[in-house]
Amino acid sequence: MSPLPSLPATDADGSAPQNELLLGTRTLIIFKGVLALFAVSGLMNAAHGFWVYGFQWPNLGGIVLALLTGICYQRIRQGQLRQGVQILVWGFTTITLLLCFVVAGVRTPALYAIPSLCIAAAWLVGARTAVGVFVATTLVLVGIVVAEQWGYMPPAVPRTSLSMVLVIVPSILLALLLSTAAIASLKSQLDRVTELTQAQQRQLQALRLSEERFSALFRANPLPSSTNDEDGRFIEVNDAWIAVYGMAREAVIGHTSFDLGIWTDDAARRNLYQALAEGHTVDGIAVEFITAGGIRKPFLMHIAPVAFGGQKRYVTSQIDQTDRLAAEAAQRAIHESLEARVAERTEELSHTVAQLTNTQAELVQAEKLASLGAMVAGISHELNTPIGNTLTVSSTLQGRVKDFQKLVDSGQLRKSDLSAFLTLLDDMADVIVRSTSRAAALVTSFRQVAQDRTSEQRRSFDLQLLCQDLVTAFQASMPARPVNIRLAIAPQLVCDSYPGPLGQVVSHLLKNAMTHAFDSDQSGHITLAAHSDGPWVVVQVQDNGRGMSERTLKHVFDPFFTTQFGQGGSGLGLSVSHRIATTVLGGSLSASNHPDGGSCFTLRFLREPAPDTA
Repeated sequence: MSPLPSLPATDADGSAPQNELLLGTRTLIIFKGVLALFAVSGLMNAAHGFWVYGFQWPNLGGIVLALLTGICYQRIRQGQLRQGVQILVWGFTTITLLLCFVVAGVRTPALYAIPSLCIAAAWLVGARTAVGVFVATTLVLVGIVVAEQWGYMPPAVPRTSLSMVLVIVPSILLALLLSTAAIASLKSQLDRVTELTQAQQRQLQALRLSEERFSALFRANPLPSSTNDEDGRFIEVNDAWIAVYGMAREAVIGHTSFDLGIWTDDAARRNLYQALAEGHTVDGIAVEFITAGGIRKPFLMHIAPVAFGGQKRYVTSQIDQTDRLAAEAAQRAIHESLEARVAERTEELSHTVAQLTNTQAELVQAEKLASLGAMVAGISHELNTPIGNTLTVSSTLQGRVKDFQKLVDSGQLRKSDLSAFLTLLDDMADVIVRSTSRAAALVTSFRQVAQDRTSEQRRSFDLQLLCQDLVTAFQASMPARPVNIRLAIAPQLVCDSYPGPLGQVVSHLLKNAMTHAFDSDQSGHITLAAHSDGPWVVVQVQDNGRGMSERTLKHVFDPFFTTQFGQGGSGLGLSVSHRIATTVLGGSLSASNHPDGGSCFTLRFLREPAPDTA
């Protein structure tokens, strides 16, 4: 709704502000005509005075009047109407009163313009300026009359009929123009008042329609609602309120909720009214009322203060909370039931996790034993050759010794027989030494590796020697493959760590490369490299095989993940190795594809881990 038009503000003396043109377009044009009349009249009177009386300074009054008119016009163009009119009114009044002293006293023709000037001052500037002009003119004229009566100031310059006409006619025109402009201005004000009245009527009509809409919405509101005065008496209730409380509208209007007896807690009622009296808002306060049939129901009370006809009123709305509280109770019961089920399931899961932990430990131990068993089988197979060779040569040597003894006993020993026997003895001894040395090296490597695997004790060791034993035992336990294992271990790399878990991780990595990187008949090489990096030792097992896919790289350390499911792969080797690397060795284990082909596993562990790492 648009606001009603308003009249321009006024100053303290009832006049319009200085920077506002109250005349309007039409009356402003008329007023500019008044200014032109002032200027022309002043110049004509000055010209007539010079023509008739010659150069006398009173004739300059017309020129000064023309200058004042120009200044007033300039102020009007700048929007300073009041200031311009003030300059014109007081300037003309001053000139006229001065002329009275030097021209014709009270018979000075310029005095005819003073009434019109007072009208203009009262209309455009304010009554205070008009009264000031009247008082100043009256005092001067009374003084002149008294002076003339005592003979002190006779008329100095007689005025001709033409000079009188030149003053009186412009004065009449001035009065005509001012009255015409005043009437036009008054008509404009009356038109604005009419527009204001019509706008007020439209506003009242809109207000009436708004009240009707509010009343319709109030009655159609599905929530129990009421309008109360400051004392709490009901002014109006809607249909939903009547339906909830089962009372007739006539029995409710004019009474308070206390009179109707719908409150269950009088202390809560007093607190509510106290809060309203102190200016607090009531937005969703929990209350309990007695509804139809004496049923107690919980509500949320909302009270909004409004103004009707200059009086304070309260619009209340009540939201029934019965269904919500019942739903909350049901939700609470479900929540408690869910908590009990969650606790039960948590206990079951805890038991399952404990079982899985035990199973994992058993699987890890089984993996260790399986690895050690495979190593035992490989070492046993590897020992068969040197031990079998030794046994064969020993039994052959035993038979040859018996034959040589027979020759000695029979006395038929010849020098050639002795030389042949000694040559045979030397060859057989060489075979026995090489076979037993090979067996001794295998047994020594197996014994150290097996001891480290079973004890998991922390000790100082040379990483190069440890890796050599691991490779020896690993090659003995694996079938013959056209895959070469290269060692690139920095010498004198002494560590104070856990050789057993470290050997298990390295063996798993070598086995993984041998099993997954190459086909059964494919040749290739595996490089086992190690170097120090500050307090860390970096061990890399790199092959030039087929590499790994993105999915394999993402899940390579997951338990039971294997690319050879159903073909002998368990998926535990790398998972166990990762756990050993991160827990026992206090390091990390990562996998990547090498840019030149193949895959690379990088193990980092502390050269001297903290005592509580394992």
